[in-house]
Amino acid sequence: MITKLLLGALLAVGLASAQGKKGGGGGMGDMEAPRMPRQSRIDIFADKLKLTKDQKDEATKIFDSAQEKATPLNDQVRNGRSKVTEMLISGKNSGPDWDSLMKAFTAVLAQREAVETEAYQKLYAALDDKQKPKAAPVFEELMSGMFAGRDWKRAPAAGGARGVGEGMGSMGEGTGRGGR
Repeated sequence: MITKLLLGALLAVGLASAQGKKGGGGGMGDMEAPRMPRQSRIDIFADKLKLTKDQKDEATKIFDSAQEKATPLNDQVRNGRSKVTEMLISGKNSGPDWDSLMKAFTAVLAQREAVETEAYQKLYAALDDKQKPKAAPVFEELMSGMFAGRDWKRAPAAGGARGVGEGMGSMGEGTGRGGR
């Protein structure tokens, strides 16, 4: 089952990366409509939760700290993903070595999720009573996987915070997932 999920994720990543920036047709030639600059993730948080300047500054500190804690874990996830891929390609996706690798890999993923949860708890504690009822949907939309990439500040892609493959044990890089 996990083999199928991993192979599906690899296929999805390959297909997504094969998509060019410019599509065919449309009759517009090389003309592109001007794009509005994306809001930063902290600005989206501030707008949706109506954060004060002090709360926004505190949230930035919380998220910076969480990203610092998550960075070495992200490196371990990338390394683990490479090892999983190597074992899948070599057909060694069962047995004690596979089980040991998967146990270690899922432990790192759990640690990274714990960093996200801790940041959520700290930010929630900083909210006032009027903001707290809005927190759960905003956090779900914006915090899921936000420390899985290299920079939490980058605004999430349309549809959510996680990247391709994130639904399969946080194996993506955190750039846009269709919900948790």
